[in-house]
Amino acid sequence: MRVLFFFLLALHCAAAGADVTCEQFGGIAQEAVRQRDQGASLSRLLTEVERGEMKDRLTPQELALVRDVIRYSFNSTLSPAEVVEACRQGGMVVPSR
Repeated sequence: MRVLFFFLLALHCAAAGADVTCEQFGGIAQEAVRQRDQGASLSRLLTEVERGEMKDRLTPQELALVRDVIRYSFNSTLSPAEVVEACRQGGMVVPSR
């Protein structure tokens, strides 16, 4: 339940029709790492993103990016800072390693 609350909070601005910000992607990355460190599984985090109002609030492209951010952060492919930097440079969030 805590995971779902975070994702809803982090993406609250997206509900108003705004794009997901780089800072929100960074927050999602940080939370994915925190949840991993507390024993959550990757499949559980990805399932939480797909549930409830999340699908209605985000475009399919935003939802795919959120899933990618969670995967890359969870697996330590990208740090939260790298996620924010990639986003700010105008690229989609992709692994840099």
